[in-house]
Amino acid sequence: MLYILLAILSGVSVVLSRIVNFKLAEEIGTFQGTFFNYLTGFITSLIFFFLTKDYINISELSIPFYAYLGGTIGILVVLMFNYITPKVSSFSLSLLVFIGQLSIGIIIDYFSNNTISVGKILGGLLILLGLSYNIFIDKKAQETESLNIIE
Repeated sequence: MLYILLAILSGVSVVLSRIVNFKLAEEIGTFQGTFFNYLTGFITSLIFFFLTKDYINISELSIPFYAYLGGTIGILVVLMFNYITPKVSSFSLSLLVFIGQLSIGIIIDYFSNNTISVGKILGGLLILLGLSYNIFIDKKAQETESLNIIE
């Protein structure tokens, strides 16, 4: 039950952070909003790091270079979401994020385990079809609504 609650809270935090980031970007600008997003995350990470007293000797670890690109990719994702959020419905955006995560998971599984999950691919395709259908229906409704306004 705890894991289900944590999964739900994680999903809620993703949606809330997207909304807060968009509002912040709307108020002070996309780049400044992204900067403060990462500054807040950095300060919070430092606080947790010092509170846990779990110190890691980094010189003993062999960390590949590409592992340090996570921050750069994160910045690009936040910038992209701040730009896309007002243009796409929350439902569609959440599904797009899910499809992206599923796709990356499939790619990681393939390169790390040399396996491809047919269930994940079929699930992703079904979600993509559902999203496409939903966008099609929304577009039809908007066209009908705009025709009704003109008349």
